[in-house]
Amino acid sequence: MEFRFARQNVVCFSTADWDTPLPTNKHQLMRRLARRGARVLYIETLGTRPPKLSSGVDLGRIARRLGRSMEGAQKREKRLWSISPLVRPDWSTSLRVGVNRSSFHFQTNKVLARFPDPIVWIYSPFAVHLLPKMNPRLVVYHMVDDLAAIPGVDVHALREAESLLLERADLVFCTERSLYDRAREISANCHLMPNVADFHHFSRPAEGGDDTRLAALRSLPRPRVLFAGNLADHKVDMALLAEMASKRPDWQLVLIGPEWEGNRPGGALEKLRRMRNVTMVGHVPYEDLPAYIHEGDALVIPYLLNDATRAVSPLKLFEYMATGKPVVTAPLPSVLPWTGAVEVATTPKEWLERLDSVLETPHRGVRQRRALARRHTWERRLEEMAEKIGEVFNDK
Repeated sequence: MEFRFARQNVVCFSTADWDTPLPTNKHQLMRRLARRGARVLYIETLGTRPPKLSSGVDLGRIARRLGRSMEGAQKREKRLWSISPLVRPDWSTSLRVGVNRSSFHFQTNKVLARFPDPIVWIYSPFAVHLLPKMNPRLVVYHMVDDLAAIPGVDVHALREAESLLLERADLVFCTERSLYDRAREISANCHLMPNVADFHHFSRPAEGGDDTRLAALRSLPRPRVLFAGNLADHKVDMALLAEMASKRPDWQLVLIGPEWEGNRPGGALEKLRRMRNVTMVGHVPYEDLPAYIHEGDALVIPYLLNDATRAVSPLKLFEYMATGKPVVTAPLPSVLPWTGAVEVATTPKEWLERLDSVLETPHRGVRQRRALARRHTWERRLEEMAEKIGEVFNDK
């Protein structure tokens, strides 16, 4: 039986701030829960790694967080609020856990009192340390990515918190098979729920006025090979992109998205920035992104294969497919089931061959890709999740 979220209180412990440049599955689901009548409190990230005081980006985030923490709960949308409690991103000892717990509840008690008996929806494993005082009606752990693989994370503290949360959670949703396999060793009620897409948003270019960057993109010669996402050097194979741009000087390589604050200075991204046939567009607001993506002739997911990416279920997979454009991707475990609709490449030679092929036959498979994206939407995913939540409530 599908669970009805109307008039339910939902407290979400996120691993991303509400105004992050790239909306995540957290934003997609919490917005839809609020639209279904739930009252949602979105708690911005508790931190997954200590900030680098030598990083201007990290210092800027600290300053913004200090400001937001003093503002209290901010109404973001109808029935959806966000709050930014200050805690030290260090959960390595019982003393530090205790200090963070006391600090968190001191800052949030009044707000949490407005969300009694909540469904607590958790993305950050460290939130398990904050549950004892919350009296949750239900605990959902949405296991997204392998957070322990993020550079700078305290792996021991995170794994310990994750084990505690898997034992405590009433229900676990996993976005990728290896996460699911790890979760079910501890949890008796876990379900594989890969990321999906907003088909309506990405299936057609955004309407509205043009801007200078979009006009510049449209003026580029074809073919255009396009990547949209976080430019993080621990995930994106920057060296591969540089080699592709070098070997195919007639291609225009278009990179859309913000640069991750943890990137190594002077890395391959700097080489890309200097190449004549590489255009770095920068961050594009989510509402405008489809207009940019539809200007690509081939869309790519050029991820490295490492601990940080093997457990990734890329949001962009079905977002790309919703456009109908040909897609070439690294052989991530989560994309292999869709090899009939997308092309998979491993070596630089294979990447060039696959892209040469799809650029020559861009209309092949358009209907298949769009049909798959239409079947894999956030609305359908939330219905599946609601059914599992309903089963837990019936058991209780």
